Amino acid sequence: MELLKVITHAAGGKDYVRNAVNYVLDERSTIVKGNGVNPDDASAAITAFDKNAEFWNNQDKNQLLHTVLSFTKKTAPTVERAMKLCEEVLEPYTTEHLSLGTAHEEEHADSLFHVHELIGTTNYNTGAMLYADNRTTFAMAQRMADVTNQPVRLVVKSDNDKEWECKRIFTPED
Repeated sequence: MELLKVITHAAGGKDYVRNAVNYVLDERSTIVKGNGVNPDDASAAITAFDKNAEFWNNQDKNQLLHTVLSFTKKTAPTVERAMKLCEEVLEPYTTEHLSLGTAHEEEHADSLFHVHELIGTTNYNTGAMLYADNRTTFAMAQRMADVTNQPVRLVVKSDNDKEWECKRIFTPED
């Protein structure tokens, strides 16, 4: 079964952005890509997320959705496939939001790879916010099920490090 984990730290501020970018770009990164941010320069990526939020006066709001997509060995036998699936799953959210994605080669349960995608919550064209609410996270999980044609578990981790696992298993829709 595939796994989508959404991590949000609404009270994290600039420290959260810095820590998240540095974490996803650590030595485990095998493939890195960016949309509107420089994936090869953590400092420049942090600045891009911060400046976009400041431009739209959203700097005091949750600036990132940190998603982790973990695929089974059958679904993503290569790191390139894992990254491609992540891009397809999150395309509706990264089209008008800054994003930074990286694949980590790390075996967990039935997964060889997982992909971190940091999505800036401020739409860079309109300033509208993307929230880590059930509407967004459920839609992401459903899209992951549809793209992979596999069932998906959804876990949401919030400010106090509490994890909530959705009781619903998202299955592909026809």
